[in-house]
Amino acid sequence: MAAVVPPAPATEALSPFETGPGTPAGRYLRSFWQPVKLSQDLREGQAQPIAVMGEKFTLYRGAGGKPVVTQSGCAHRQTLLSVGHVEGDSIRCMFHGWKFGSDGQCQEAPGQSPRLVERTRIRTYPACEAYGLIFVYFGEGEPPRFPDIEAFSKKHGKDMMSALVLDCGTYRRNCNYYVNVENALDLAHVPYTHRISSDPTITEVGFSPEVAFVRDITVERFDFGVRAIEVIESAPPTVSTVMLPNAMHLIVGQRDGYLEQVAWRVPIDDESHLSFQIAAMHTDEEGKIRYQEYQARKSELVAKYPSTELCAEQVLRGEKTLLDFADHPDLVNMEDHVAQMGMQFITDRGRENLAQSDKAVVQLRRMFMSRLADFVSGAPAESGW
Repeated sequence: MAAVVPPAPATEALSPFETGPGTPAGRYLRSFWQPVKLSQDLREGQAQPIAVMGEKFTLYRGAGGKPVVTQSGCAHRQTLLSVGHVEGDSIRCMFHGWKFGSDGQCQEAPGQSPRLVERTRIRTYPACEAYGLIFVYFGEGEPPRFPDIEAFSKKHGKDMMSALVLDCGTYRRNCNYYVNVENALDLAHVPYTHRISSDPTITEVGFSPEVAFVRDITVERFDFGVRAIEVIESAPPTVSTVMLPNAMHLIVGQRDGYLEQVAWRVPIDDESHLSFQIAAMHTDEEGKIRYQEYQARKSELVAKYPSTELCAEQVLRGEKTLLDFADHPDLVNMEDHVAQMGMQFITDRGRENLAQSDKAVVQLRRMFMSRLADFVSGAPAESGW
């Protein structure tokens, strides 16, 4: 009788792109602090819905000022808590009035027994605020140490907390988050993708014309990620680092000094993401004044147009060109929107032709997938930065 050989056990397919609940990359990213909202966009007593990695949550700020993140729906009938009422540091469902504390414990359930109130709770997630952003930990167990951004900048940057201009911001991009993660190391795209925004004869603000050249890069690997550095002698180089799994640090020349930025690419779902950035402008007093004057006019300029994603979609459909948005304050992001939203390598994999200028991107993919495999095998998710 012939022996029956059982089939080999199925192996878990690893991919950086899919981040929904239970996916390898999704569990990996959930093991780190992720920004979800600008602090200024959440008022005291306000509740909002948020979507992160294919899941919905409720975010609110109680009377004590602390942000609270809970599951999206009430434990009773799953009505969205984001349409409920913030009372003190608690939130009350607008459907039947069940009330939950910031720790998730049910405090009131009108018409129900004390026993039901005692045993009912909703899930909450650790949240903190830093540098004008609200961060949340969506993983299991205790959250990791929060990254020391100030110390990282002092060691690897220009001491961004000492810059004359320090700001934070966010934007949405309708493509997979990992496209934008890799873009941080693709310095060869700048002269072409940002051809308009780096031309001072066309645009008022943007990159320095000095960065609009394709140069060779050196690639460095660290415990925390991969760095690309331009090979240039005549001026300070552009330096860009990806800190695994989805953060980046950038130093690049601007017309009034140097931009230093730390940013996170946070999936909304597998087809869109938010970027949250802390930005420092290393400039002089005159540059600071020009920056502030431009910021005062920014809202008026932005009001002329729809959102940057919609502008980019008009370009991709051939209805507009980027030159039609030359005075848009977010032209740099719009240029990246157009390039990245038009990429197809996720849905049509295997048709890329990576070249010499992509060597940092290749190193990042290898490191990301290696760390993801280690994580799936049980290794802890350590940021190292």
